[in-house]
Amino acid sequence: MVDFDIDEIIRAMHEKAEDITYYLNKETGEIVYIDESIAASVEDEYEQTLTALEVWSNDMEDDDTYHEKIYSPNEEVDEKELIKRIRFFKHDDYEPIPTITILEVKKIIEQYMGSVEKFNEDLKVTIKTSISNLIIIEEIEEVLIKHIGDKEMWDNYYQSVIRQRVKNWLKGLGYDT
Repeated sequence: MVDFDIDEIIRAMHEKAEDITYYLNKETGEIVYIDESIAASVEDEYEQTLTALEVWSNDMEDDDTYHEKIYSPNEEVDEKELIKRIRFFKHDDYEPIPTITILEVKKIIEQYMGSVEKFNEDLKVTIKTSISNLIIIEEIEEVLIKHIGDKEMWDNYYQSVIRQRVKNWLKGLGYDT
């Protein structure tokens, strides 16, 4: 059984970097990331290497050694080797971790306000209006801190929803958590 750190997966889901992709190693539960700008150069390099391997295919010892290196267990590997594993050789072992979008956060906020008994209707309108055009999570959080009321209750609700989302995602991958 693989031990997944749900809190680490949540952290990865919240990370928003245009050039970074987080992956879950489905065999170990480890979270790794790759820099997409480096990945593009590695993919080009790999295509050239693959062409060279086809030329060298008569020399089985070199070919076997190369594949042995690629399929070896996850000892310390450099970033380029990790990219090759994720993108080419062991891609079934790695699952890209989805990010939590601003739209999803806004939906959770609306669900929260709808779930709280006697939540002030004027405050709901104020919060919805205040966050409607915001696209940065920190700015949304500032609005919530200012208006939401019971911050601890909101935090517990949000964490519960996100934890359930992670569990559903893992279940979709075939894991019970």
